[in-house]
Amino acid sequence: MEVEPATPEEVATDEDVVPEEPPCSKCRNYGHYHEEGGPTHSCKVILAPQLECIPMPLDFTKHFPAVPQEFKLRANTGCSWKVTVRLMDGRVTLDQGWAPFAAIHQIMIGYIVTFKLLTPDMLKVIVFNDEGIEVVTKCSKHDKAFTVNV
Repeated sequence: MEVEPATPEEVATDEDVVPEEPPCSKCRNYGHYHEEGGPTHSCKVILAPQLECIPMPLDFTKHFPAVPQEFKLRANTGCSWKVTVRLMDGRVTLDQGWAPFAAIHQIMIGYIVTFKLLTPDMLKVIVFNDEGIEVVTKCSKHDKAFTVNV
């Protein structure tokens, strides 16, 4: 028995169904629902050779529910780093811990660093080189960078 393919009008997906109640208290109905909130992604072009700290864009951080004392950075390799957060000139700045992260991940002038807010205290970080290619730094380099020669 041969079954004829369904026409687009006959195929319904979850995306096509508009719930009568908003899925959350921060959602508004415009014929479909939009989350009311701020951006969850940001990117930063590295323009200065000093990488001791990195200020986050104000339009990104002003939507944070709260500013934590430290962020956990999750790299594209799955490794995590802790960095302290400091307010500098009214901007959330990744401070202690950022310099070793930048060194290990070989962040240089012209590179782009993307940040995605995963949780209120965790950012996913992906580094792209000056040609726009994702930089993947293997975990073994993390171990070698902190070994002490005795």
